[in-house]
Amino acid sequence: MSAPTSAPEGTLAKLGRALGPKYEVRRVVGSGGFAEVYEVWDKDLERRLAVKVLRPDVAWTGGMIERFQRETRAAARLEHPNILPIHFVGEGEGLAYYAMPFVDGMSSGELLKRSGALPPERALAIIIPILDALDHAHKAGLLHRDIKPDNIMLDVARGRPLLVDFGIARRLDSDASAGLTQTGLVIGTPHYMSPEQALGDPNLGPASDLYSLGAVLFQMVTGAPPFDGESSQQIVGKHIADPPPAAHDVNPDVPRELSDVILRLLAKQPRERFASAGEVIAALESDRQPSTVRSRASAAQAATQLLVSGATEKRRTVGPSDGRTVKRSDNPTVRRRLGWVVLAIALPVLALAAGAMFFRQPQLVFENRLTDMVAVQVGGEERRILPGGSFALKLERGRRLDLSWQLVSRLGVSLGDTIGIANPRGTTRLAATARPAHGAFFEPLITNETGEPLSITVNAGLAGSQRCGCTVPPGAVRMAIGYYPLFENSTVRAEAGGGGRSATFKDLGPQVDATRGIVGLLFKENDLRTTH
Repeated sequence: MSAPTSAPEGTLAKLGRALGPKYEVRRVVGSGGFAEVYEVWDKDLERRLAVKVLRPDVAWTGGMIERFQRETRAAARLEHPNILPIHFVGEGEGLAYYAMPFVDGMSSGELLKRSGALPPERALAIIIPILDALDHAHKAGLLHRDIKPDNIMLDVARGRPLLVDFGIARRLDSDASAGLTQTGLVIGTPHYMSPEQALGDPNLGPASDLYSLGAVLFQMVTGAPPFDGESSQQIVGKHIADPPPAAHDVNPDVPRELSDVILRLLAKQPRERFASAGEVIAALESDRQPSTVRSRASAAQAATQLLVSGATEKRRTVGPSDGRTVKRSDNPTVRRRLGWVVLAIALPVLALAAGAMFFRQPQLVFENRLTDMVAVQVGGEERRILPGGSFALKLERGRRLDLSWQLVSRLGVSLGDTIGIANPRGTTRLAATARPAHGAFFEPLITNETGEPLSITVNAGLAGSQRCGCTVPPGAVRMAIGYYPLFENSTVRAEAGGGGRSATFKDLGPQVDATRGIVGLLFKENDLRTTH
């Protein structure tokens, strides 16, 4: 457990009354953004428990409490040696809580603070059992949503890692509209948050947990998370937009095979990551050794043997299997005859291919080239596409294609388009760009090196001037503030808080990327001038 902290006497007393006389509430042992953890003595069974209580100073609604309890009960049904079990769930004295075994040991977060980067074999001895636990949870329909080093406990007494805190998990098959994110609360920790989670996607899948686990594994073998920054927003922005670093480049002692697995886990698009936690384990296991039956308990050792030795799969050779060398004929006549034979075969094949191209089922390929998520309405359903993402959809032959898309963003102006194609044939490629049919738009990416918070006005001094309704904190790097109408003489003005000083970029039209609509703007201290 984390280091003990002080707790309000009122909460201790309330928890004692809620649990009843069979339990003794001893002390608070940890506190986070959503919950506090108390050490409790079970008098009947003579055992120590850890009771996690939702913080009473957070404005939980009745529906959120009910959902927390329902999901915690679902997590309690998980049975896996590397998942900390939940004994019971309860509510009383205005508190919602659940009880689990008290773990003698430390979190992986504490271990990393003490030791720094771990040797790959030690990191894998922790991660592979956690992957197996995660695979078990995903198959049961549960998503964790907050995988981080502090939620991986190291049980010293039993010598095993434990995945903890499924209390904020959600059922994968639950109604997303009832999720906590509908209140504006994004669950997760910035250093380990997947891009889709950071963007508030209500339809998270197992790939989101795998991304978070990839960030944890990166930190284990390099000593630092893949992305860092001076603010949560800056860190989240890097998860969304910046390419992940390679662990091997940060720490040359990390085998390239392991580094490649981590890079795939940290792919921006969920579909580019592994399909499941079990598939990650398979990538780490020594499947190139002689075939043996191995349990998941031995997976860490097998993975260690593979990755430490740096073994790589031999490339397959293309050619005759008996080792003979095939010589190319140097006779021009033979080569001409072969050419005519190839042409005689190829022409009918090409004709058939052309006919197939004409008669094949039409297909839509849609790509999101903007910097935020877009919601696409097509075929009677909605699809949400991350920046840089795309999807393909088979269309009915001879039927009109109607599609609309809308940028999903709380800042800036409404940006979207409606497209209709009477009789699409072949592959129809469409994209969400900053140049829809009804105009041009741009998104300033603000870097603030002034040392003061900045308020932003877009197109200041022009018709349609608009404040972004946001504050850019000092140290922000390429902070996105939403899309706005773009003109040749578009401006962006930054005002320092309370000082009456401002700086303005003018005539931005030619500088904006035409497809994505982005333009990077750097404000420095000496750019600010007193306005009269």
